[in-house]
Amino acid sequence: MVVARFGIIGLSNVGKTTLFNALTGLEAPTAAHPFSTTTPNVGVAEVPDPLLEEAAAVERSKKIVHATLELLDLPAMGGASMAGQFLGRLREMDGSIAVLRAFEDDAVPADESGTDPVGQAEELLLELTMADADVFERRAGKIVKEATADPKKKPAADAIAEAAKVLSEGIPLRAMEWSPQALAAFRDLAPLTLRPTVWVVNVDEGQDGEAFRSTVADVVPAGDAVVVLSARLEEEAARLDPADREEIFAELGLGEGALAEMVRAAYSALGLLTFYTLGPKEAHAWTVRRGATAPVAAGKIHSDLERGFIRAEVAPIEKVIAAGGWDEAKRQGLVRVEGKDYVVTEGDVIVVRFSV
Repeated sequence: MVVARFGIIGLSNVGKTTLFNALTGLEAPTAAHPFSTTTPNVGVAEVPDPLLEEAAAVERSKKIVHATLELLDLPAMGGASMAGQFLGRLREMDGSIAVLRAFEDDAVPADESGTDPVGQAEELLLELTMADADVFERRAGKIVKEATADPKKKPAADAIAEAAKVLSEGIPLRAMEWSPQALAAFRDLAPLTLRPTVWVVNVDEGQDGEAFRSTVADVVPAGDAVVVLSARLEEEAARLDPADREEIFAELGLGEGALAEMVRAAYSALGLLTFYTLGPKEAHAWTVRRGATAPVAAGKIHSDLERGFIRAEVAPIEKVIAAGGWDEAKRQGLVRVEGKDYVVTEGDVIVVRFSV
């Protein structure tokens, strides 16, 4: 089940497609010359979820279904290939993953990007901002005329004119606070600089890139996540069996790998949370927006569950695992009953009671 769509962007030869392959397990072609990706690559990445795996083992589930992200690997920015239709494709995404190059490799020219991730972040932000400025400037001229004939459109016209001014000064929209009314006026324009972005600093294997995390965070909009990883190492690890991958990461002191951190950052950037349904047939991770109520979550499983919702039985997945399964958690009194107003929290295991 795809829950969100992210476009992977970056300058030429920064490792976008390598990261795409690492995330999806695919083998999209890469090359050492600039602008080697000329058409978008599309794939799906599973959201790493050790708790789901543990719960499935406890329940002896025959099938495991992870939450997923849909990824679009776009041609390099800074070239003609990013004009027009590809920027349009990026506007269709829910968020962006911006890849910044910090690695040195004589076989992969850095003429187009350099190896300064801070400079690349600033350049990408400026390109996205100018792309938005063009869209908003054109719309501002039209909506001012429309507002003259229809005064109800004046608040939207004022908001768009203000945004056009901000963008013309090179300031991304995400750097400012906007009212709900302004955001509603912007919606049809699909501004790129309002999209949540995860910034990925692509370092050499073994390179200590932690200093980049704070320096990049200083120049990107507040709240954007910054992740440091070696896309080449992660791509190689993605092709291994899970046990071998864990062993290599353990030997290198990398825990579960930076890729898991990056996917979770993308997942949380959109304000999503995970809840679960468990059983011997299937252990399933489901996704809703933060603040969703139990009936809304039930509707993610099946529309009939939302329409006929009566109540939900709920317990944290950690307690279900510790108890040895759902049935045992109920026997221990760890499962509570919640009604229609219950707001789902991260890690809830839910059983929905409903009537058709």
